[in-house]
Amino acid sequence: MPRFFWLLPVCAGFLATQVLAATALDGWGGYKFGMSPDAARAIKGQSFGPYSAKNIWNENKGAMGATTRPAINGVAYDFNLFFDDVSKLNGISLENEKQSSLGDCGGGFLTLLAQQEKNYGGFNPVDPERKRDETQTPPTSLEWKSQGGSRYELATVTLPDEYAYAWKARKGDGYHYVEVYATWSSKPDDPAAPCVSGIRFGIK
Repeated sequence: MPRFFWLLPVCAGFLATQVLAATALDGWGGYKFGMSPDAARAIKGQSFGPYSAKNIWNENKGAMGATTRPAINGVAYDFNLFFDDVSKLNGISLENEKQSSLGDCGGGFLTLLAQQEKNYGGFNPVDPERKRDETQTPPTSLEWKSQGGSRYELATVTLPDEYAYAWKARKGDGYHYVEVYATWSSKPDDPAAPCVSGIRFGIK
């Protein structure tokens, strides 16, 4: 057996992961960064409403929302595309909202993170850790946590009559990124409140 034969499976797995991440992070499925609204609309599988070249602040930042809801691992998502000032695709959003408890919302985020880790490799927190600061308005803490091959952040915001929680993790290649997130806001023991979770693809 060649001296370094045992390294081949390790190297092959590493290279496969790198290629997968480099390929996947330039968009989502057939929706690739840089394409025009018409090119995005021509991709089979989804239907879109009208394209708006300006946002609500009258900036040259376009958007186009799908009238259909793609499903990922059995969950349906609202699907939106975002464009720069020359109408080139530079952002993709898949978002789901449902009523759930705090524990179920956090568990849903961890499930989504594990699913996306299989596609892109390990994720990492986006923001630095910080302890709760009573001088902030509102007081906020941010903790890093781990699951599988990923790390993620959990921000806790204390409001006068409720708490807000935000989970987030990102995978980047130096230029493109994919981010998974979830937010939940209510009293911690509330059995049901809106849980918003999703996946964002963008360009740094």
